[in-house]
Amino acid sequence: MRLFAPKTLKQRQLETGRTLALNGKAWRKLREAVLARDPLCCCGCGAPSTDVDHVDGDPTNNSMDNLMGLAHECHSIKTATGKLPTGYDESGIPLGGPWVQMIAILKKSPATEANEPHGTP
Repeated sequence: MRLFAPKTLKQRQLETGRTLALNGKAWRKLREAVLARDPLCCCGCGAPSTDVDHVDGDPTNNSMDNLMGLAHECHSIKTATGKLPTGYDESGIPLGGPWVQMIAILKKSPATEANEPHGTP
């Protein structure tokens, strides 16, 4: 004996605020496009993107400008705290993560200070 009737798609959308069902074809296609565009986590940690995040937190705003790929752990942190693990400056540049550290190392490297690139005759 069923105590509750299954919810309709419209009821689930109203509860979650989503305009696209997470198991629907439209979301799967949009998710695939975002993960293809952002193969690595957008927080700068270097992990592969597995989740798609709504940048502004609005699940009805499914424009590509509002979606970014994140590693599952980073997405969980952003969902729980409202902030990416490394944070971003005003222009959207990550404040931390391994790639930022690598840039700092390269800037200090004697190889990058030379007038001519290495390997040239």
